[in-house]
Amino acid sequence: MGGLIPDEVVESVRQATDIVQVIGEYVRLEKKGKNFVGICPFHQERDPSFTVSPEKQIFYCFGCGTGGNVFKFLMLQENLTFPEAVYRLARQAGITVPRTERHREGTRAWLEEQAWEINAMVRDFYHHFLIHRPEAEEARSYLERRGVSRHTREIFQLGYAPPGWDTLLQFLASRNCSLHRAVDLGLLTRGERGKLYDRFRNRLIFPIYNAQGRVVGFGGRVLDDSQPKYLNSPESSIFNKGKLLFGLHLTRAAIREKGYAIIMEGYMDVITAYQHGVRNVVASLGTSLTAEQGHLLSRYTRDVVIAYDADTAGVAASIRGLDLLQQIGFRVRVVTIPEGKDPDEYIRQHGGEKWQQLVETAAPLLDYKLNQAAKNGGSSASLLAQVLPNLAAMPGEAEREEGIRRVAARLSLSWEAVRDALRRFNKNPGRKWLNSDKIAKNKHNILANAYNKAELFLLQLLLHYPAYVQEVRQRLGESFPREPGLRRIFTLVCRGERVDPAAWMDELNEEEQHLLSRLLMEKIPGGDPVKMISDLTRAVERSYLQEQRERLVQELAEAERVGDQGRIVRVLGDLQKLLQKSKPLLERGNE
Repeated sequence: MGGLIPDEVVESVRQATDIVQVIGEYVRLEKKGKNFVGICPFHQERDPSFTVSPEKQIFYCFGCGTGGNVFKFLMLQENLTFPEAVYRLARQAGITVPRTERHREGTRAWLEEQAWEINAMVRDFYHHFLIHRPEAEEARSYLERRGVSRHTREIFQLGYAPPGWDTLLQFLASRNCSLHRAVDLGLLTRGERGKLYDRFRNRLIFPIYNAQGRVVGFGGRVLDDSQPKYLNSPESSIFNKGKLLFGLHLTRAAIREKGYAIIMEGYMDVITAYQHGVRNVVASLGTSLTAEQGHLLSRYTRDVVIAYDADTAGVAASIRGLDLLQQIGFRVRVVTIPEGKDPDEYIRQHGGEKWQQLVETAAPLLDYKLNQAAKNGGSSASLLAQVLPNLAAMPGEAEREEGIRRVAARLSLSWEAVRDALRRFNKNPGRKWLNSDKIAKNKHNILANAYNKAELFLLQLLLHYPAYVQEVRQRLGESFPREPGLRRIFTLVCRGERVDPAAWMDELNEEEQHLLSRLLMEKIPGGDPVKMISDLTRAVERSYLQEQRERLVQELAEAERVGDQGRIVRVLGDLQKLLQKSKPLLERGNE
């Protein structure tokens, strides 16, 4: 499966990689016994069923049945090929992977690496201009007026794009950078006559990073009254504004530590908050939150506070974000900023402690929506209709009951009236997304029933007690297991080596990887494992003999139908031998 990458290099990369650390960049994991659990990134669920084993270096979801090693996780999560996943982890581990040009050129991993390198070089170029060049004096004065310290400028690597039309172009050309790639990344723009020029000119530059700390794009703010006020990098192979959260690479640790994230609108909101000690913050790079941004944030927390600007657009964006985040599974609160200020202005004026007090009084989702709906007027029925989706999306029965009580009190309705309206709403077939977790589990149960349960359980025990492999193999022969996927796994166990599931994964297809993960991660019922192995082996033997007997009986009936005497004699002899072979097994079963 490694293709052009030598097996020993793949093994070195695997051993140098901690699967918990890698998956923890995408999924919020909590320790539970020997393993870590979290919300599965591959199907929608509310109760965490996604499990990572640091001991076995594998993952498995008990909800949808997806499993594998760290390479498989990256392949599924980032849509990478196997070599691309190996290369990415090798780079992080400082391991050199030998690659031919055919392997290197044009692959997703190579193109991403090239794009990151170009963007990092441009970030450093803009940052140098801001710090050292006289042309950036106006930008430095602007930051001073906004209270952004030099230390904070360094942390966020803020920059300045000079006013010339080809300053960056000449810099990239001097570094032998691919100008074609620079155009693809939105650093340069091609005019109507094909002439290249700088996209960002005379702007304060905000580098935009992905969660792993790679520069994927830039935002530029004008220093005068020209339009547009903000200009972002265009969509590219590595930049999609709707899938990123500004500042997350710096604040994700604080988000985990605090247990919640504050979502703001703009760059300066996050930068000012960070400088004043409010570190669990991100910006949505615009007023409309996306599902992708929600899923990204869910790797670190399930509690959010929305702190958008207090203008009309900010309020409308808050409402949209509330519903979307709750559907994903977040608990949501909303900060109402006094005097129509934005977070940046409020924090600069009142400080981080006052801001924290404001956050602590943030309204729960229901209260905020009811407040906003009441400002617009309307009957109790229309107001109730606006919050029914939010009541229905609440994860727990106790929380939902409390929500019903609050809505009833606020709208002067009876508890029963709100509850009945919620019941009618829940019958709406348009809300199927709430059942996606159950659908995934039903699919997994169907898959489980497709296998012979005795074979499945016996192989599971042998994975945990490999000392009995040869004995079972001698008794059951080459036909065990009958299911091809199980047989492929059993072949790996029979090698006589130590059980190394993370390494075995690379020799199995995707379905077999999921199956091996399941066998290793599901708990084994209590009892004497030696006796269970013996009993299961006997049960499988009996099922094999029964199958052989039924096949011979069918063959005998066919021989008698056509009057083939020679065949009849042979089949009768085979049946007699099978009976003799079955006797000791049946006697042991009756002991």
